[in-house]
Amino acid sequence: MKRNSLSGQHGLSLIELMIAMVLSAILLWGVLQIFDSNRDTIRMQNAFARVQESGRFAIDLLGKEIRMADYWGCAPDTASIRNHLDTNDPDYSEDVLGDLGAEGILGTDNASSLTIGSKTVTDGTDVLYLRGADDACGGTGRMVPSTQAAALHVSQNCNVQQGQTVLLSNCQSGELMTITNVQGGGGGSSNKLTVVHNLGSLADGLIENATKDLQRQYGGDARILVPYQRIFFISSSDVTAGSPALFISENGADAQELIPGVEDMQILYGRDTNGDNTADTWTNASGLTPEQMEDVQVLRLQLVVTSDMNVDTEELTVTDLDNTNTTYDDGKLRKVYLTTAKIRNRGSM
Repeated sequence: MKRNSLSGQHGLSLIELMIAMVLSAILLWGVLQIFDSNRDTIRMQNAFARVQESGRFAIDLLGKEIRMADYWGCAPDTASIRNHLDTNDPDYSEDVLGDLGAEGILGTDNASSLTIGSKTVTDGTDVLYLRGADDACGGTGRMVPSTQAAALHVSQNCNVQQGQTVLLSNCQSGELMTITNVQGGGGGSSNKLTVVHNLGSLADGLIENATKDLQRQYGGDARILVPYQRIFFISSSDVTAGSPALFISENGADAQELIPGVEDMQILYGRDTNGDNTADTWTNASGLTPEQMEDVQVLRLQLVVTSDMNVDTEELTVTDLDNTNTTYDDGKLRKVYLTTAKIRNRGSM
């Protein structure tokens, strides 16, 4: 009778078992290495995508805001603008509405212990102040000739609201006032809105008018503009703990987080000092008076954008626009963005 060959098997020897364990460990180590490499690659790709998205958005946004700053319609000068607002009203802000038509560009170089609203500006970063006015009618609305009294007539596509502070302007003069009532609209046959700027009490948060009679009768060449002051700065993110972000404070309101990951902002101001409408002197905001800021034609902007996590990058040294070197060794991914923006409302194009 033939003997079964399996009957002599009594299990694996110790050597065979050790060899099997070593081979299994090598295979498992290889799989873990592939997994870890793929995980690191995904983390790097995600960090790069977020840094790139934040950087491009920030550069595009700030570039647009700089280009459109210091627009006040075609009023010839600040003296031609009559302020109808009650400057004693607690809601009146001299920073936002005072000396309208001037100080379109201001800045703070390397902020230190500076607070804007409830946010503390990151020390060593620059702060950018932009002032101007947006067209409430989007450039397509028209004024219907009106009287010098309290009512104005504008086309229906103008985005004007009760309680809004506006600048009515043509190339001879301007009127700063609060809209107390808006009548009409709804597609009626009149195809116009009646904008009232009367005296009288308004709700808290709105600025009352002290006077209402206009300097002249305004017609189709006039525009209704909405003045603004926008402050851009760097502070700690409210969304991602321990991360920086770009913030905006508009018209004295509390700061709002705009773009995450923006860690540093540095600005140089190109001034025209010889009247040829070309920037011939570049400097930071330190020591520049508001009068000297009126000579600024171009801004050069540098942003450092960082990831919100450690992705084991190598040490990086960044030289900013003040020729100051900063070395980063925390393993986060960083990218430097540079742009130069011309202030379109100053000098020649």
